[in-house]
Amino acid sequence: MNCTWKALLLLTAFVSSLGFNLDTEKPTHFHMDVSGFGYSVAQYDDTWVVVGAPKEIRATNQMGGLYRCAYDVEKCEPVHFQVPPEAVNMSLGLSLTAASNPSRLLACGPTVHHTCRENIYLTGLCFLLGSSNPPYQRFPTAPQECPRQDQDIVFLIDGSGSISSRDFQTMLKFVETVMRQFHRPRTQFSLMQFSHQFLTHFTFNDFVSAVNPLSRLNSVRQLGGFTYTATAIKRAITIHCPKWGSERCHQSPHCHY
Repeated sequence: MNCTWKALLLLTAFVSSLGFNLDTEKPTHFHMDVSGFGYSVAQYDDTWVVVGAPKEIRATNQMGGLYRCAYDVEKCEPVHFQVPPEAVNMSLGLSLTAASNPSRLLACGPTVHHTCRENIYLTGLCFLLGSSNPPYQRFPTAPQECPRQDQDIVFLIDGSGSISSRDFQTMLKFVETVMRQFHRPRTQFSLMQFSHQFLTHFTFNDFVSAVNPLSRLNSVRQLGGFTYTATAIKRAITIHCPKWGSERCHQSPHCHY
């Protein structure tokens, strides 16, 4: 029985040593009248903590802030460093983590608004701060580039007798306008015309190799005749791309007819 009590006491002492103490009588209280203050907290060293305020609006297109809060004075002051202009509304301080020996702080914002043409993407940006204020490191080190969008576009125009000469010229003008808006090599074009006949005016390879691809539109003449629309669409899809298309037409969804 005596041995059993000794083992129990040793076990109780071991479990107690794994605990920690909280000062519930005189806790340190930090307060700042900014939006989102206290969303994240990181213990930087024994004398102060860093508090994130990811919803704070500090300037135009700049959202999120960091505060250094000292235990001895129970006050907080902003952590100042130059946020790059591309960090639009990044919600700085949404994520915080700290390390010691040496003291470092990693502060991140995952809502950087990155505009690419007509689309807006959300990306992340992090800053690694040392024991002093700037300089700091940023991750990624350079602004993110817009994603490349390769497109192969086939124009299949109706040149049958059911289309007036005026409307046919309007279609050619539309083709020209679209071709002017996209640039090689990211976009390649091919032009095909149908009636009861089927004619390829230029392929992707012809477009790429041409010094002035738009000049190929000058030789396009209306075929006339009957309208075999379904046959033309099927032929464009099943024949054109495998025979004259680039490899990327088969490897990505950006092949348009």
